Amino acid sequence: MIGPFALHTTAAAVCGIHFGPWLLSRWFVWILPLVGMSTRTPTGDDYLQHFELASIVPALVVGYVLSRHLPKLATCAWILPTVVLVYKLLTFTEPYASILAPHSSTRFSYFFVIERSMPTFRDLRGADPIRVAAQMFVVAPFYAGLAYSIGAVAVRRNLSKKLFGHSSSMPPDPKITQTEKPPEGCIENEAEKPGHKLD
Repeated sequence: MIGPFALHTTAAAVCGIHFGPWLLSRWFVWILPLVGMSTRTPTGDDYLQHFELASIVPALVVGYVLSRHLPKLATCAWILPTVVLVYKLLTFTEPYASILAPHSSTRFSYFFVIERSMPTFRDLRGADPIRVAAQMFVVAPFYAGLAYSIGAVAVRRNLSKKLFGHSSSMPPDPKITQTEKPPEGCIENEAEKPGHKLD
């Protein structure tokens, strides 16, 4: 039980922390030139401005694909990231709070209101680097774990077949066969009688 749980949890965390930002950088380098937009090197600000998409979409796809081959405990990938996030919320202390001038932000906004600019050494008055690190290494795996588990649930419930699969999901009734004769009075039965003509 530990092996599959660790595998899916690690895969979800890797999607949120590493795979999502890498795919976002490839979007700027490979996809944008194909649609006629100029190529530019992506920055940390680009990642933070697309933080939710970079965390959720790759994990959703990877969770769907991996759970088709390794379904055991794939829907539990959200548990450990959620435990880590809840622990951080419970043990959170406002870094700027003081008795004279308490800060206005709450613990939820500290984690879930994503910073949209990456802190740099040139601008020390910009985004808080500790807060950005918490969002990248705590919130991103949480989003990815939820998305990964949703992808696994989609496989378990066969949502792809329900949305894009066969038009008829009802199996044929085994009691009805082609060798059965239709009841008397049917057109087919009357047509088989010799000398009978249909109007």
